[in-house]
Amino acid sequence: MTHFILVACAGLLAGAMNALAGGGSFVSLPAMIAAGVPSVQANASSTVALYPGGLASAWAYRDGLGPVGTVSLRPLLVITLAGGVVGAILLLRTPAKTFDFVLPWLLLLATLALGFGRQIGDWLRRRWQIRGWAVLTVQFGLGI
Repeated sequence: MTHFILVACAGLLAGAMNALAGGGSFVSLPAMIAAGVPSVQANASSTVALYPGGLASAWAYRDGLGPVGTVSLRPLLVITLAGGVVGAILLLRTPAKTFDFVLPWLLLLATLALGFGRQIGDWLRRRWQIRGWAVLTVQFGLGI
């Protein structure tokens, strides 16, 4: 019963985090792993569970969505979905032991991106003009 309460509370908190700023997987994924769900299944389940909230947030904040540099929203959406499909295939084909090794590093990278992404983006924009192919490449990686 305590695992159920842990996962339920984590799910509520993760959904609220995603609705406000993102990063809900930082709560839901470790909670599911702590409850005994294998990491690959926990990652897939967390993603699927948080997806409807992400869609609702995107709809609620749709007026704030726009092009990134010279790339309009439609190509960004398509490349993100393509990256998501590649990421799902990689997740399903990656051995659990390998994923368990990589997962903390992915979480660290995501933490740094969330914590310093805006400053890094500002710094990069001051030094270089970001080309469309670079935006799409990075977005594809984020989709994965």
